Amino acid sequence: MNMIRSAIIGIGGFGAQHVRVMTELAKEGLLQIVAFADVRAEAYAEEYAKLTSFGAAHYSDYEQMLSEHPEIDFVAIATPIAAHKPMCVRVMQLGFHVIVEKPPAVTIQDLDEMIAAQRATGKLCQVNFQNTSGRAFREMLGQLESGAIGQVTHVTGVGMWKRLRSYYERTRWAGKLLCDGQYVLDGTFNNPLAHLLNNCLIAAGSGDAYRAEPNSVQAELYHVNDIEGDDVSVLRIGTATGVQVHFYAMLAHHDSEVPFISVKGTEGEARWNYQNKLTIAGRDGEHSKSFGNENLVRNMYLNLMQAISGGGEPLYSPIEACRSFVLASNGAYESSGAVRPIPMEYVVEQAEENTTVRLLPGLSDVMKDAAEQGKLYSEYGLPWATSTKPFKLDGYSRFELPAGMI
Repeated sequence: MNMIRSAIIGIGGFGAQHVRVMTELAKEGLLQIVAFADVRAEAYAEEYAKLTSFGAAHYSDYEQMLSEHPEIDFVAIATPIAAHKPMCVRVMQLGFHVIVEKPPAVTIQDLDEMIAAQRATGKLCQVNFQNTSGRAFREMLGQLESGAIGQVTHVTGVGMWKRLRSYYERTRWAGKLLCDGQYVLDGTFNNPLAHLLNNCLIAAGSGDAYRAEPNSVQAELYHVNDIEGDDVSVLRIGTATGVQVHFYAMLAHHDSEVPFISVKGTEGEARWNYQNKLTIAGRDGEHSKSFGNENLVRNMYLNLMQAISGGGEPLYSPIEACRSFVLASNGAYESSGAVRPIPMEYVVEQAEENTTVRLLPGLSDVMKDAAEQGKLYSEYGLPWATSTKPFKLDGYSRFELPAGMI
């Protein structure tokens, strides 16, 4: 691989993970870090020091950075969600490849604008859905494509995590639907467990997200914390090929368990989880593999760098492949119509780690059973749950926040 030259916009928050990967690749002689842009770089002294130690120049204005360094091959964008679309479009228009943090956009109109810019410029745009890059997930997609469990009929994703109050206090946009007049739609499936939903949709298409484009969503969105967005959700997604996807998520569990996906087919079942483990029970018997720890963000960088050099596999998460994810997300809000508060009589609030946490033990006890039965929370009979109607996505091209959420 030829030496690739890079820059990054946004070095705080998850941007620090990008800085870590970039500097590791630079140490190995695989990447040259030319410059970085951040309006508050002084607030991130460690990342600033790392980048400048490799000769990277600091800018406050990313457009100035790019105009002065046309030799850059790709730009990492690790800014707050609302900045992803305008920056990504502009960077590609200026002639640079991109790796942008997930979600790339939270409305279908913004995502379609990004896709149009990518097609018009011909630049590569990798979305950092890094859980698409793990060897267990790649192996599962290959097995599904080869028909190891027959024809895929149903995909279920389950994520049960705990988030303290401090999680929602870490940044101004945390838990918000709107921030400074911009959509952020922060919640279970658009942020912490976005990888789980995205991988569910890719699995539903046996590796091809285009085949699993949603045509309907029925969703129930709730919160136990004092936030605008959801911290408890369930989605039922119908796809163009007839595969049904169920997604179950909560951030009010008593612990943080390992998220997993179950893929059922006409001849067996596949099971994958965040620990890079895979089990296939199909026509050739049952086989399990554990691939150990991988640096998934590094995988995404190497995948993009190989594509820039003209070799390697196709992008793990090209911008076009994220359309199913954004459609499912927008459809969930349209179907739910509101993010409903769960009455405190069902919630346990307790002190933890110099802050507090709100738990929902009644859901913790039954979520996996509800997932096994393919039931929404209202169908399962949870007393705080409210039924909703499916929302059709045929021809859907513009999201507006439902009146009940404003």
